[in-house]
Amino acid sequence: MDSRQLLQFLPTMEMICEAFEPKGLDCRFVISDKNLHYRGVRVYHPGQSVQRDLIYLLNRPEADFPVDTCAYASAWDIPGEANHLCCPDLTGEDLLNFLLEFFSQCQQIQYRVDQVVFHNLGVQSLCDLGEELLENPVCIHDDWFIMTAMSQSMETIMAPEYVASSTKGFVPRVIVEDFKQDSDYLETYAFRGAKIWEGTGGAPSSLYVNLWDATVYQGRLLVIQSNRPFRHRDFLLAEVLAQGAVFLLGRKQLGGQRQYQSMDDIVFTLLQGNQPEPSDLNQLLTTLHWSQSDQFLCARLKSQQTPAATILEHVLHSDLFQMFPGSYILFTGHEQCLVVNMTRQPMSASQLRHQLAPLCRDYCLYAGVSSPVSGLRELNLAYYEADVALNRAFHMRSEKWIVFFSECVLTHILNNLPAPLQPEHLISPTLRILRRHDQEKGTQYFETLRVYLLQERNVPRTAQALIIHRTTLLYRLEKIQALIQTDLEDPGQRLYLLLSFWIWGKTEEQSDPQKGL
Repeated sequence: MDSRQLLQFLPTMEMICEAFEPKGLDCRFVISDKNLHYRGVRVYHPGQSVQRDLIYLLNRPEADFPVDTCAYASAWDIPGEANHLCCPDLTGEDLLNFLLEFFSQCQQIQYRVDQVVFHNLGVQSLCDLGEELLENPVCIHDDWFIMTAMSQSMETIMAPEYVASSTKGFVPRVIVEDFKQDSDYLETYAFRGAKIWEGTGGAPSSLYVNLWDATVYQGRLLVIQSNRPFRHRDFLLAEVLAQGAVFLLGRKQLGGQRQYQSMDDIVFTLLQGNQPEPSDLNQLLTTLHWSQSDQFLCARLKSQQTPAATILEHVLHSDLFQMFPGSYILFTGHEQCLVVNMTRQPMSASQLRHQLAPLCRDYCLYAGVSSPVSGLRELNLAYYEADVALNRAFHMRSEKWIVFFSECVLTHILNNLPAPLQPEHLISPTLRILRRHDQEKGTQYFETLRVYLLQERNVPRTAQALIIHRTTLLYRLEKIQALIQTDLEDPGQRLYLLLSFWIWGKTEEQSDPQKGL
């Protein structure tokens, strides 16, 4: 297991092929790259852009699909160099449903592991979950072969003499003796991925992953082959479980009498504007490869429907983990809070919107996004801004699913004026002079000044926007200047006037939604 990246249970083509075997179908596979992992399946439509971490369903041969570089599946026999599968025994719809169900199962597995790890349920719970998923006993031992935790059925293969007085169990003698008698065993300490140890002399074969905390060897996760042979998916699953074990063991070694905090607890403490224990904070930064001085933003997502569908929320939680590697996703109170490390994963507002939009569409969500903040100490500010933007999205109830704080900050200021100020108290008296003059004289000075300022005082563009002659515009501006007696060369005055126009429009919309500027 490589501790430098956050490993996810994303299947390879070999794992997908393996899932077809029990079906007894005529399926043909081409696997040119065993190391590629996929996060889902999509139906391909001609002309769309493709991604290498997706498998595309081809309902017919598509001339523009890159069959030599991008994975695909089809009921047709379509030749290509990229990883692909062909299953003529199934219709395109049945093949799609099978793959969707398979990826859903993978997401559910990842979610269950995340629940144990990020809610700090302990290595014992991790082993029990491992046995359920791997259908073989699972244990974790330290560098002295002393059991740190083991699944329930491990007790049936444990020799009685290998239970120490400390009540800690040891790895079964037959396995340890097999290790000791093999001169190649020392080489196994160098491996970072999942490997098979072929047992000899009556010792069962085992799947193992070394537990490395940076450069420190902590022990090993063992899966003992006793119920069924190992499959391709078991290797990746064992690595995901081992990654979780390293984290949980790190939490355990914090020691002391105080109650341990889960990752969710630590992140939520930061979002609330409080500081967690230094050891907790260091563990969080180490696990996520963050720095306190990194730049962050928050996105808060919530279902448009009430009540929300809990199962879909769990699937969404896993999708967010996959789409935003290196970020943290807190799931609480039917709301997903995405904390993006902008230093580790730089992206523009448009890129973030592009990634969130399909999720908001598919899961029927609204999303509120904060502005970037500098450092963990300002994370609570981003959390608050995202909440303001999310509430604005719910208030509008429009086709605008994603609202950024920068888009609604003026509305937020307007709605939170200290008493006794009201929005109309902030409007420049200048605008009232112009509006009164227009009403009495039949002029159009109010609208002329608004467009002139919006066009950044560009005379040709303003004349074009108002559909009037340049000379007419210059005449109006001269009259306006005489009425308002305001220095339009002063940027502060121009900003105040623009803000006043905006407030005027908002107050008219509130009094009569059919009106406004």
